[in-house]
Amino acid sequence: MRFLLIIFAFLILQVKCLSQPHSIHKADKETYGHLSEIKSLKAETVQEIIPLRFEKSELTESVFGYLPYWEYPTAKNYLRYDLLTHIALFDFAADSLGNVFNPPYWPWTDVINKAHENGVKVILSTTNFEASQMRQLLNSDSAKQNLFLNLKNKVEAYKLDGVNIDFEEYYSADRGDLLNNFMKQLTDSLHAAIPNCEVSFAGPAVNWSGWKLAGLANACDYIFIMGYAFAGSWSDYTGSNAPLLGGTYNITNTITKQYADVIKTNPKKLILGVPYYGNKWTTRSSTPHDSTISYGKTTRFRDDVTASQTYGLLWENTEKTPWYRWKLNDTTWYQVWFDNDTSLGMKYDLAKANNLKGIGMWALGYDGSRTELWDAIEKHVVEVDAAESEIVADKFILSQNYPNPFNPETIISWQSAVGSYVTLKVFDVLGNEIATLVNEEKPEGVFKVEFNVKTVRHGRNAPSLSSGLYFYQLRAGEFTQTKKMLYLK
Repeated sequence: MRFLLIIFAFLILQVKCLSQPHSIHKADKETYGHLSEIKSLKAETVQEIIPLRFEKSELTESVFGYLPYWEYPTAKNYLRYDLLTHIALFDFAADSLGNVFNPPYWPWTDVINKAHENGVKVILSTTNFEASQMRQLLNSDSAKQNLFLNLKNKVEAYKLDGVNIDFEEYYSADRGDLLNNFMKQLTDSLHAAIPNCEVSFAGPAVNWSGWKLAGLANACDYIFIMGYAFAGSWSDYTGSNAPLLGGTYNITNTITKQYADVIKTNPKKLILGVPYYGNKWTTRSSTPHDSTISYGKTTRFRDDVTASQTYGLLWENTEKTPWYRWKLNDTTWYQVWFDNDTSLGMKYDLAKANNLKGIGMWALGYDGSRTELWDAIEKHVVEVDAAESEIVADKFILSQNYPNPFNPETIISWQSAVGSYVTLKVFDVLGNEIATLVNEEKPEGVFKVEFNVKTVRHGRNAPSLSSGLYFYQLRAGEFTQTKKMLYLK
């Protein structure tokens, strides 16, 4: 009973905790970006900067990563340029008069040149986190023109490929037409001055009030959805930083409800940003979603994956999120909730299922030298080799289920150029077989079969299928192919 009360209280307080925007970009800058901690590092010697050599074609979606200046010195040694399409250099702070200031160690010539040699676009991320300054800027024609000119000059001088506006914590009244008009003016100005210059915006995960997200998407080239900060220093209960499901607000709600109008008209205007960081709390017990005593700070994946191996990795099945815990003394526990390759892969699949422009992360470098998160991108984003696709298409084609996500039924279809004995099965994320849809000899042709969660047979005491990711696999002779589908209650 106590556990159920804790869960109920958590769901109620999730709305309370998220009622005001919280900028993790700002918080991390305050935590990790102090110049006193990095002052021993010198700016790089200025070298010739090369322009973008080519645009990538081997990735099916955009992969947009923020690179903070406090991660730059080490992260640049581990970047997988083959798995990135955009690197946003964070941050070029802007003030209320439209002045723009360079980040430490500038210019980052080594990263810019390496990116351009590998077909990766380099984006200038300009920031402001003060509502009063942004109101002054957005209402002043002279300040806006100064900002536009400064951004144009920096893009041209350093051969950059676009600008990302990361202005956060606006007054509610400023989030609608005032902001959208500003973004439209900026986009038109940079497009006119610099052909192919991309203009993007760091957008909220939830529209609490004031945002006109469809108009915002139309006012720029695309929106990077900050799909995180669903929990943090303000939370009364522990929970997922970026829940796929569960509660009133989650990543699925962000895409299918908050940005529904954009999804309907132009989903390629959206990039789903995911967290490479977690949250650490002191709690009174080991129970998930326990009440918090105090907040530590944001954590980084490179530390969490190691710590979770020491203390034991746990999985919260409602929100589809890993977490771990340990005891300090007889009364005090620590809990850390973060994302790993499994939970991020589910979010990548959701982005793909909704035909988004791509995925991205806050922030590059938070994984250090580890490879799991790069592997997840490679698994979920990289285009299947064309030669392999042709071989598969010669005899069999397994199509993506439709609709996807689905509730409660979806259609799975395949095409066969030869007769064969065919099995079509559904599995959960742990590899358990859920259903056998086909198990018989089939001639050549096109076939369809319905999968309905209501008709799946369960044991007498077995619960119904939970929301989440499932796999369907077609076997025909030596041919085997597996695809993913998302069930949402």
